[in-house]
This record gives sequence, C-alpha cells and structure tokens, in this order.
Amino acid sequence: MSTLLLIMLSIAITAPAQKKKHKKKEKKKSEQTASSQGSVKPIVLGIVQSPAIAEASGIAASKSLPGHYWTHNDSGNKPEVFLLDNKGQLVSTIHLEAVFNRDWEDIAEGVGPVPHKQYVYVGDIGNNVQIDLRTRILRFPAPTEVPGKKMNINPDVLHVAFADGPRDAETLMVDPIGRWLYIVSKREKAVGIYKASLDFKDGDRAVFHKVGTLPYTWITAGDISQDGRHIVIKDLNKIYYWHRNAEESVEAAMSREAVILPYVPEKQGEGVTISVDNSGYITISEGKSPAVNFYPYKF
Repeated sequence: MSTLLLIMLSIAITAPAQKKKHKKKEKKKSEQTASSQGSVKPIVLGIVQSPAIAEASGIAASKSLPGHYWTHNDSGNKPEVFLLDNKGQLVSTIHLEAVFNRDWEDIAEGVGPVPHKQYVYVGDIGNNVQIDLRTRILRFPAPTEVPGKKMNINPDVLHVAFADGPRDAETLMVDPIGRWLYIVSKREKAVGIYKASLDFKDGDRAVFHKVGTLPYTWITAGDISQDGRHIVIKDLNKIYYWHRNAEESVEAAMSREAVILPYVPEKQGEGVTISVDNSGYITISEGKSPAVNFYPYKF
C-alpha cells in the first residue's frame, strides 16, 4: 500500500472523530452557559410576613416613596393595596372604596393627569372565561409620605374594553413618555400588546387597540421603567427585556427579539418591576410568606 493511500485513509478515519469531538465541546460549552444562567440567584430583600398578603399578584417600585413597593392580592380578596418597605414588611394598607377585587392581576406606578405627580394603577384585568366582564383599571395618587397603617381612598375607575373582544390579561404597564397604558394578554399562543391613553377621567371607558404580538404565552406580569427606556415582561419561567430607543414607541421596541434576563422561577411568580434607579429588577410570587427578590442588572 502506498504512503499516499495510507495518509488518505488516516484522514478519512480521524475526521469524523474530530468532528464528533468538536460537537461534544460545543454541547458542553452550551450546557455550561445554561448552567451559569441557571445558577444566578437573586438578593432576597426580605420575606413578606404579613398574613394579609397571601396571593401577591403584582409588584411596583415606588418613585414617590423610594425604597418601597406596591403589591396586592389576586381575585376574590379585599380591595386593598399594600405598601411594603425595602425589607418586604407591610407598612400600610390602602383600602379602595366603592370597588371590589374581581380579578386584580397587576399594579404599576407612573405618571398621570397632574404633571410631576405619581399615580398608582391597579389592573382588574383578569378574565379566565374571556367573556365580557367588568374589566377595569383603578387609579389613585401615590402618597409622597409613608401613610399610616390604614388608609381609605376613592380611586378613579377606567372601564376597559378590547377592540378585538374580551381578553384575559395579567400585565399592566404605564408609559411615561408616550402617556399610554399598555396591557399584554396572557393565554394566546402569541400574546397581544394593547394600548390606550392614560389621560382618562373617573368613569371613562377606553377601548384598547392591538398594536403588536409577541411569540410568547402565559405572560403573568410586566413593567416599564420610570424613565420609559426599559421594558420587561415575564412568564412563569423567564423574564424578557427590551431596550427602548429615543423617539420609539413601546410596541416598536418590543417588535425586536427580547433579551432573556437571569431569573430563578418562583412557586407562582406573577410580579416583576424595574427598580426606580434602573439598577435591577424585583420579583414576587403568590403564596404565603413570599420573598421579595432583587436581581442586580445594568440596563
């Protein structure tokens, strides 16, 4: 057998083995990356000890009260909004008068009718049966000083309808730049992005129009940063992030591919908010004694 033939046979035998070895290396590298992502753990700011908060279904960082967070319970509970401190301890309970908690699913703090003032928005937007129910958004001025343990407020009520029919939703976001309210639907194979003006008066009715779709399902929460430049939504296992460019709408930003942020799935994580100073994001879960989790992140 000639030397040339021996060399050719050697190449033919070793090439597949080298290719297989290369694939194994790539697979191992990919697995290490996934493992690294999965090993990211949040900073636990505190454990919510109050028995009044058993089904936390949203969270919002407060610009009006730095170092505090708004939350609320899910459907069928009292019409109460809770103010937590930066250790997750209940400091005040706001009772919303003349309304009820049909299916409160998300909460946000942002701009409103009076310039330079902050408002709290509560999304009574859950609709598991997707029929024409009393879907509403409630709004009240955010206090500038920590209120007492109990406080009663009469909120403004916005009656909500969707241009393409009833929707189940768990995500309410406030856009401080365009002055829009955004709702992201929950259970379609490709969820919808809907918007309407946040400049409403008590008792008004708003029709939310679909302005985009996302290739995700079972979306349980979302938030837009206080400067309007960062957008997050989440499902039970992942958090999706978009940067918003100058002169760009929220839906235009969300039309791009999302960045997946580090997240350790919670028991039933239905709350996410971006910190006021954009230094990270915070999550909370339904269930007794949930943790308030902070993920440092450079947006």
